[in-house]
Amino acid sequence: MHGVPIAVKDLLYTSKAYTTGGHAFKADFIPSYNATVINKLEEAGAIILGKTNLTEGAMAGYHPHFKIPINPWGPYEPGESSSGSGIATAAGLCFGSIGTDTGGSIRLPALVNGVVGLKPTYGLVSRYGVMSLAESLDHVGPLTRSVEDAALMLTAISGNDPNDLTSLDIEIPDFSASLKSGIQGVR
Repeated sequence: MHGVPIAVKDLLYTSKAYTTGGHAFKADFIPSYNATVINKLEEAGAIILGKTNLTEGAMAGYHPHFKIPINPWGPYEPGESSSGSGIATAAGLCFGSIGTDTGGSIRLPALVNGVVGLKPTYGLVSRYGVMSLAESLDHVGPLTRSVEDAALMLTAISGNDPNDLTSLDIEIPDFSASLKSGIQGVR
């Protein structure tokens, strides 16, 4: 992912930028460390362009202190929680973005913005340094313009993290390698 521009949802801690979670009361909060996903992207060579807006606390409704992201395809719903990530990806402002999904927050923005959104298997991607909504349901995953791009990003951000006790200790495959085999026989 060397040199690839990525945007991240403003729930992920970044030590060089504000992390608000869509809350006005956190407008001046700069964490002392990065989320594991940020570190993994940077280790893979990605360039973090900036943070994307979201609904307040990753729940329903936008705080009036922040602008509501606008769907690039017209007067459609922006997609709620990971809306800024879905919109930035759909508009071509980045190669891909990172969103979080507790109850549809990657999947809905992917749907309404016409991009690929992937909610990974629980524990595949570390949640360390991500503002929590519901720890047993929170997932971190990519939003991209193609399935292959989603597979590349998922490979980069997956893996065991000793800082996240729920992260899986498994060998991470190259998810894009299996794309060429097709879906013949898959049920």
